[in-house]
Amino acid sequence: MSEAMLRLIDVSRVFQLGGGLFSQPRLLHALDGVSLDLHKGEVLALVGESGSGKSTLSRILLGLDKPTAGDVLFDGRSIRKLPRREFTQRVQPIFQDPYSSLNPRKTVRQIIEMPLILQGRHSRAERLRRVRELLDLLRMPARMLDAYPSQMSGGQRQRVAIGRALISRPEVVICDEPTSALDVSVQAQVLNLLMELRAELNLTYLFISHDLAVVEYIADRVAVMQAGKIVEIADVDGLFSRPQSDYTKNLLASALVIPEMADVEPVAGQK
Repeated sequence: MSEAMLRLIDVSRVFQLGGGLFSQPRLLHALDGVSLDLHKGEVLALVGESGSGKSTLSRILLGLDKPTAGDVLFDGRSIRKLPRREFTQRVQPIFQDPYSSLNPRKTVRQIIEMPLILQGRHSRAERLRRVRELLDLLRMPARMLDAYPSQMSGGQRQRVAIGRALISRPEVVICDEPTSALDVSVQAQVLNLLMELRAELNLTYLFISHDLAVVEYIADRVAVMQAGKIVEIADVDGLFSRPQSDYTKNLLASALVIPEMADVEPVAGQK
């Protein structure tokens, strides 16, 4: 297996809740000794029920929160010691809700090019060239450059969110429930697009989801979280056919069956 791009080493995150004049604070162990490797070029899915610690883990991986204990390494170096600009260029998120994650007052061009503006190393002409190239990869027509989020469908908005994440040419993308706000047919198109972009741009994905049908379709390996701990890690075929932990078995037993993702082909310029 290839080298680990991102590595969590015994990461814990404890939150202090409540506490006051007549009461003691309560400690919430959102993450409890999590160790996990994300290998170059793979799609590692992270699954678990709401409250299992997935979102806390993604925030720590993105450097938006700090672990109470343990460390996160990117390309062999602690992210605490990496220059912030370098890290954010090489690791980017795609968030869950395309309706709230995009600025409604900005056009598609302005939204996608913003990371390049923040880097301050590209001319206006260079930014426009890269945005146009990316729109082509996203299967979106050039006329969408001047569109606003309110003028687009949910699937188109999520394509713009993907474009914003990819414009800085990252190596690792943290996908936090990127299709959960979309209907099934649009989910399939976005998932197919993510797979095509992975191959074309040599990307590595951490794919966070509660939807096991989506995970089975897109992932190479799966890590299962329960109450802040990793209870099982396996390749996707092994986990779905031979789950080891009782928690994983219960998750699989309760999963809803949806139409095969592979049966829906991407349609250029549509949702």
